[in-house]
Parts: sequence; structure tokens; C-alpha cells
Amino acid sequence: LGVAPRSRALAARALEAHRAPPRVPGASDWAQSTPGPREQPKRALASALCPGDMGNKGAKQTDEWEIDEEDENGISEVMRTQLSRLIIYAESSDVQLQRDVAEKLANEAVKPARQVQIVELGGLELLLPLTHSEDHDVQRLSAHALANLSVNAENQILMADKGGIEMLVHLLGSTNEAVQRQASKAIANMAVNRSNKEKINECGGLDPLISLAGSKSDSVAVEAIAALANLAVNDLNEAEIARLGGLAPILDCAQSSNPDLSCQAARALRNLSCNQSNKEEILKLDGARILQKMTTSKHQRTAKQAARALVNLNVTDG
Repeated sequence: LGVAPRSRALAARALEAHRAPPRVPGASDWAQSTPGPREQPKRALASALCPGDMGNKGAKQTDEWEIDEEDENGISEVMRTQLSRLIIYAESSDVQLQRDVAEKLANEAVKPARQVQIVELGGLELLLPLTHSEDHDVQRLSAHALANLSVNAENQILMADKGGIEMLVHLLGSTNEAVQRQASKAIANMAVNRSNKEKINECGGLDPLISLAGSKSDSVAVEAIAALANLAVNDLNEAEIARLGGLAPILDCAQSSNPDLSCQAARALRNLSCNQSNKEEILKLDGARILQKMTTSKHQRTAKQAARALVNLNVTDG
């Protein structure tokens, strides 16, 4: 049997963390190639966002949220001049107004040049009431905006300081699969930042992610396990994920015929197999057999991650 000293296992895990860039909504998992376009909701009519009088249905609508698509600073001016008013709309009981605000933010957050601007100028103040909306479309668009904003490394820090993690953990509890998926994507992005790994745990993010790892929806499980894989690059989280029962659903997903799901599960198992107690539990759950089978996968990333997990477990892949 091959032997993997703790130092070797930690080095392998650290390398994996270095090679795993932020998860980009809509893109393949931790892909090294240029990500594809993010899923975008249809663009809202800008003038619909700022009616002249919220209490008067017949009031003339203005174009106060009209943003020049060619002007990279356009969103800055709108946020500076209209933030207070937009927050009122976001907090209103008018679901259509909430959708319009959330949709516009989600669309604008796709653009790298505007991601930091939105957060710095109070975009999270807009998103906070939207994440607590009872409307699933509003929640979905809010989660989508947060996922896009969290791609940016600077935003990962700013969002953690401004309540973004708490918003996302709240959204993980949604019963809507689209919301669950987008919130998990955003958590995975946020978890790339070293400091955020423990903050997400402290905010109660591990338990709902473990629940979502067992989702009947593969697309939800993929994102939840991707988030757990990023969070596990931390000794405290690695032990806590196992303590909360996270190993069993991940091993179940490792046997999935869905290549994205099995690949993320293999990556998570690699990151979770450095802790001695976790090693014993994985072996007890028949993890060695499952991982050995994965090393024969036609998907190179899956096979490679499974092989590295076996090294951590002190098991050869033969």
C-alpha cells in the first residue's frame, strides 16, 4: 500500500485550492478554460423600475434607471443618485417592483467592470430585502445577482463584511431549486477566499449545504458539493463537514452517472480525506471501493481527483 504522510496530503490539498478558481455561474465546474456566458434573465425595461409615484398606478413613469450599456460608469451614477429610492422599492410589497430591481441588478452584475461598483455603492442594501421576499422569482434573481457579484475576488471580501454570507445562507433554506442552486454557487465563490471559509461555517452554512448535497436535483447537488469542496480546504471545516454527516451524501453522489456531479464529489472527497477521523469514516462507508472505481472514469478530472483521494487514504488505486 502507498503511504501518504500528512504533509503530503496537506500539500496536495493546498495545490487543489490554488488551482480551483471562483465558480462562475453558468460555467463548468472549476474549469481552467474561459467560462461560457452566465445564465441571464431577460432584460427588464429600465423605465419600469422607477414609476413617478408608487402610490398612483396612473403616474407617469420616468427613465431614472436608464443605463447606457456602453458607459462602464453608468451604474455608478444610478446607484449614487437613486439608491435610497431603489431600497424603498426593494422593501415594498409590490412584487413586480422587487422583480424589476432584482432583475436589473442580476443583469448588471454579469459585467466584470460593474461588479465591484455595485457592492461598493450599496448594492447589498438593495439585495437584503429582496432575499427575504416571499416570491421565488425575486429570490432567484437576488441569488443570481449575488452569485455573479461573488465571482470577483475583491467582492468576496466586501460581501462578507457587508452581510452577504448571511443573505446566502438564508437563501440556501429556500424550497425552490433554482434559488438553492444559485445560492450554492455564490457560497462556492465566496469560499474561495480563505477568511470566508470559517465565516460561512460560523454563519451556519455547512448544514444546509450538506442537506442540498442529497438533493434529488443533480444541478443543486453539484453546486452544493462544489461549495463543500471549497470549504473543506480548511481543517476546522473538514472535520465539521464529516461530523455533520456530509461524507455519506457525497459518497452517494460520487457514484452518480452525472459526470459533473461525480467529479465534484471526487474533488470534495479529496479535500475531506486529510483528517484522520475522516479517513476512517470514508473507509467505513466503502469509500475505497467507490474511489477505486472512479479512477477508471473516462473523465480525466474525476479519475485524477479520485486517485489523489486514495493517496490521502493510504490506499493504492490498484
